[in-house]
Amino acid sequence: ATALDEAAAMLDAPRNAPDALRAALGNLRTAMDGMEVRATHRLPVHRPKPGTESEVRAFIETLDLSFRAQELGYATLQIAGNVDLAAAAERRSWPERLLGTEPGALTQPLASAVERAAAHLEPRSVWLHNSLRGALGLGIAVALANVTSVQHSFWILLGTLSVLRSNALNTGQNALRALGGTLVGSLIGTGLLQLIGHHSTVLWFLLPVAVLIAGIAPAAISFAAGQAAFTVTLVILFNIGQDPDWHIVLLRIEDIALGCGVSVLVGLFFWPRGAAAAVEQALSAAYTESARYLADAVEYAASRCSIGCIPTDAPVEAGRQAAAAARRLDDAFRSYLAERGAKPVRLSDMTTLVTGIVGLRLASDAVLELWQRNGGEEPMEPDRSEARLTLLDTVGRLADWYRELAVGLGRHTAVPAPLPRDSDEEARLVHSLRRDLRGDDGHATATAVRIIWTADHLNAARRLQPGLAAAAKPSEPAAHPG
Repeated sequence: ATALDEAAAMLDAPRNAPDALRAALGNLRTAMDGMEVRATHRLPVHRPKPGTESEVRAFIETLDLSFRAQELGYATLQIAGNVDLAAAAERRSWPERLLGTEPGALTQPLASAVERAAAHLEPRSVWLHNSLRGALGLGIAVALANVTSVQHSFWILLGTLSVLRSNALNTGQNALRALGGTLVGSLIGTGLLQLIGHHSTVLWFLLPVAVLIAGIAPAAISFAAGQAAFTVTLVILFNIGQDPDWHIVLLRIEDIALGCGVSVLVGLFFWPRGAAAAVEQALSAAYTESARYLADAVEYAASRCSIGCIPTDAPVEAGRQAAAAARRLDDAFRSYLAERGAKPVRLSDMTTLVTGIVGLRLASDAVLELWQRNGGEEPMEPDRSEARLTLLDTVGRLADWYRELAVGLGRHTAVPAPLPRDSDEEARLVHSLRRDLRGDDGHATATAVRIIWTADHLNAARRLQPGLAAAAKPSEPAAHPG
């Protein structure tokens, strides 16, 4: 609670010194370490009969309170740490902001930029799609302007950029709006020229009004209204100080039509299904990478819980790949929200699927941090191979479920049913740790507690499944206003 209070204070005044927040974070870490040690003493006072279901439940329920505290503490560390990072970014100097220096980064700015850019050199990246589509559209527009030798080729490029959207359907809709708005604006501009005649002074007074309306109309009224107002602005601008010429409106329509045609053509080749398809593929990739990260994190933990096991390296690369997939998903989801028209999936369901990635990665991070933070071991290590195999079996089934979910999201096939809670598996885990959980002195070992907590983190990942399975089922398309 103290760390959250200090984080709130830092958000209110990000340029203040971060000493109080960082001290609170240090105290929280110390308290979590102490809680883990004391958790080994919180065993049932009245010991149930060994080997019974009540014994299993008693051990799990005894450690459940400490696990909830550890889970809450870890989440608080993440929140307060992100606040500290955001505040440090606010305190950067202008040269540091210009160079994109990330406060507290473990890598140099260039290495960080290369890592983030490499995350988008992937066929399903929204940034890559947008870049290729925009580059091809502008290239075709420039070539078309050179071939047709139009007088104002800039408007072909403007028309291309104005209506180019993430799918062919929306591009076509925007092309019709652009042409319709241009036609209406041309008629209004022609009428103004007929009324004003050679009075250039009046055109000067009308110009700022037209610019104001052109800036407000797209957001306040519609895209077509903005195109109409922009056309009127151009008519006024090109006729100030010279004889009124209504032919400019015809050239404006011609150039915009060419640009719209280019946009529709490019939209047919790139993303014909738009951001909806992109977000589905991004979800599939993110769940696949996050499941691999979870499996690798538990394997890392399992290699440190038993004698005779070669410790594996921390899954840094798996975590990096999961984070990159999550960033690509974030880009695709924002494009999905910005895209006009009906949504193939309800927004609530899509949000559930996107936030499921966050929950899965947090469980993986928590397992990894739990075993990295506690390096000390007991002098005499018992054989925990059975507990190790139980953890690996549990995470294997969990990872397989999330991989099947990823396949279902990517291919629009049925998603698997949520995994039920396995009481037999919990009993096997407690049985394998009986010597650790109830020694001669009545205390459990710290490693045994971490093993139980790791299983609890896996159970938290399992509890996400019913909501994700329900959200992934086909539903009626939801209308999107505007």
